[in-house]
Amino acid sequence: MSGFSVPNPCPQPWATMSPTAAGRFCGQCQHEVVDFSAMSEAQVHAWLARPEGGSVCGLFRAGQFAPPVLAGTALAAAPPRWRRWLLTGLALLSLKPLLSSCQSAQPAATATTGPLEQADELAAAPQGQVTIRGRVLDDSTGLAVAGAEIFITDTPYGATTDEQGNFSFTMKQQWAPVQNGLVNLRVAASPFVFVPQALRVAVSPAPAPLTVRLKSQPGRGMIMGKVMGHEPPQKPPL
Repeated sequence: MSGFSVPNPCPQPWATMSPTAAGRFCGQCQHEVVDFSAMSEAQVHAWLARPEGGSVCGLFRAGQFAPPVLAGTALAAAPPRWRRWLLTGLALLSLKPLLSSCQSAQPAATATTGPLEQADELAAAPQGQVTIRGRVLDDSTGLAVAGAEIFITDTPYGATTDEQGNFSFTMKQQWAPVQNGLVNLRVAASPFVFVPQALRVAVSPAPAPLTVRLKSQPGRGMIMGKVMGHEPPQKPPL
């Protein structure tokens, strides 16, 4: 499903507009502003897909379509409950040799290794290619931002963050978007919550895992303006 955003929020006050069946009429731009603030994402998509839709100006509630995020990564990295019970029981029975064996046999993902450290343990990209990985966080809370989109410059290529805010993609080091050994990335999450961010990354040698902290939209209040659609990022061609 394609996404949508309001790249240029409108400063006109909602309260001064004349009520209409679908929202309010803006006398400044002579355009109806549809009140999407109580709609689901599917309902908004359905509205925008109407044949008579055309250019639509809308009012949204900040955080309206923000994807759920985990409270932190510690829970995701914790071992299953049955394993904790087993280890506790073994300790009580003083079966130290068996306990040591069980602990050493645990996969790396259940240790204290964080998401980015786990990503570092993956195999390096083939020669002539580079893997760019990192994590996107909410700058105001420090929590992971799921569903954030990372685009390579103005191309449709990139990646989307998982529930822990991690992303990773592999691309050619010699490619049109790479200029003087650097590539520009565009990072955007819910446009009604976060301000998009741009950053420049060196592709040779492979960069260390990135940490992107997205700033909040002012006040995280209501956002109004023309609605623009876009497709989610695709994997880069290799």
